Amino acid sequence: MSTLAQQDPAISSMPQEERLARKEALRLQVSALERQIRELQRETALLLASCEHTDASGRSALIGSRTKVCAHCGRVVACHGEKLWG
Repeated sequence: MSTLAQQDPAISSMPQEERLARKEALRLQVSALERQIRELQRETALLLASCEHTDASGRSALIGSRTKVCAHCGRVVACHGEKLWG
């Protein structure tokens, strides 16, 4: 297994100061992308909170026999008059 420096000659010839600066810049980019991912996950959760458990044509999106689970939001859904536990 080779290291990234062995694969890319530009990295191996880069001075340590420049490597450390690049590492910090990459860390900042990663942090920004992680924030974006969290925001997208929050938006997805908000959209799925009001899931109607149907597909685009209006057909039920519930799967399973005894325990029904929505194929879109993943929540366990009780059928009419059915108790989930107890």
